[in-house]
Amino acid sequence: MILSKKEISIVIEIIFSLLFAVIFLPYFYENRLTSLDFTEDIFVWLFSGKIGQMIIFSIVYYSIAFAILETTFKEKIISDERDDMINSKSYKLGFLLYEFSLFIFIGILFSNPSFQNSGSIIFFILLIILCVLFIKSTFQLYLYRRT
Repeated sequence: MILSKKEISIVIEIIFSLLFAVIFLPYFYENRLTSLDFTEDIFVWLFSGKIGQMIIFSIVYYSIAFAILETTFKEKIISDERDDMINSKSYKLGFLLYEFSLFIFIGILFSNPSFQNSGSIIFFILLIILCVLFIKSTFQLYLYRRT
């Protein structure tokens, strides 16, 4: 199975969402992250603790992955109508999933008062974003492989 440059970039996004979920999501489950103090200076807060580690991990991962991709595949990605159709279908699915998840999130937030602490909210928001990113990228890869 030979993958094109566009398909490999989608696989890079899928792997990132899985790695991020395995490495960083457990710190937000059940308030395990104790360094969330929003009263500090914004630069100190962003670059200390798990938030800084998440930012640095994302930058390093994407830099290394796309540098390897660009050195391996020298040709440019040419976009045509098929790419536009696949992107519009996958982003439409992602947008619908975001709206549906937001509706469920607001319902859970209003119905369960014990859920309203900041750690649970951050965990649930990160979980929603990762799930939508994974589903959107997987659907996009499926559309590229199918057509």
